[in-house]
Amino acid sequence: MKRFVVKLVLFALLFLAGIGGLMLLPLPSQSYILAILDKYRSLETLESPKLVIAGGSNCAFGIDSEAISQALGMPVFNLGMNAGFGLGRILEDAGSFLKEGDVLLLIPEYSHFTDAWNGGEAAYELIFTARQYRLLLRPGLYGLPGNVQSYLVTHLQGFIAGFRPPNPLAYTRDGFNAYGDYTGHLERENQAFQSQEALGPLDQEAVRRLCRFAAACEERGIQVLLSYPSYEEGSFAASRELIHALDRTLREAPLGVISRPETYCFPRSFFYDTVYHLNREGRQRRTKALLQDLSRAGLRRSSSWERRH
Repeated sequence: MKRFVVKLVLFALLFLAGIGGLMLLPLPSQSYILAILDKYRSLETLESPKLVIAGGSNCAFGIDSEAISQALGMPVFNLGMNAGFGLGRILEDAGSFLKEGDVLLLIPEYSHFTDAWNGGEAAYELIFTARQYRLLLRPGLYGLPGNVQSYLVTHLQGFIAGFRPPNPLAYTRDGFNAYGDYTGHLERENQAFQSQEALGPLDQEAVRRLCRFAAACEERGIQVLLSYPSYEEGSFAASRELIHALDRTLREAPLGVISRPETYCFPRSFFYDTVYHLNREGRQRRTKALLQDLSRAGLRRSSSWERRH
């Protein structure tokens, strides 16, 4: 019996060591996820007051931050990467770069308010591949991500793919512009994708956590605004009940909601390859609508920034 227990312990240690080694395998330098490191460097040098956009890939693939910066006369940076980071991590990450007088524009995906608050395999990529160990766990704001098995398989496949010719349709680290927007897809034709099935039910605890974070930002002199993601019309119709319930809940909460969900429900022809990723035409239409919402919310050209420039 004792020999069996020793073998079992040794096997468990070897298994854990193997998983640890797999997590620490380096991915190709052009891996999409590593762009978060470039974004950190850009944000560290950005002057305040500034506008930081935070959310998932609906932000990365669907906003012209340069146009917003020019319209507002202030620095604008898009921190959006992947909804799979989990909204809790996205909030903490963005908050670490904000100072008094800054504006945080939050545009979460709808799944962040159902079952994706803590994130999934993309969160493990952020923590282990991009070496952001500080974002592993923060009780009260977010827990451990799910789908660790999927992460290990995807990570190993990504490592192996580094020895193969790159997929021309794959997202890459160098696909982002200086404002943090992903533009590597704008000249490509739309790809086939499936509409998303109905989401729900609404996670009230996710809303409460968001409210606590927003209140903490306001105490630091940071203005928090909330908009809605671009969403393909078929997927929007399937989740209309959830979306309307979320909108009612957010408007009753102490949050600066500046948009209506329907404004960002777009036809399928506006999307590149998923229900959240806009193509060039969709990106232009969405940016125009977002600027109108920001204007109605009272966000104007920053006089303090203009005086310094």
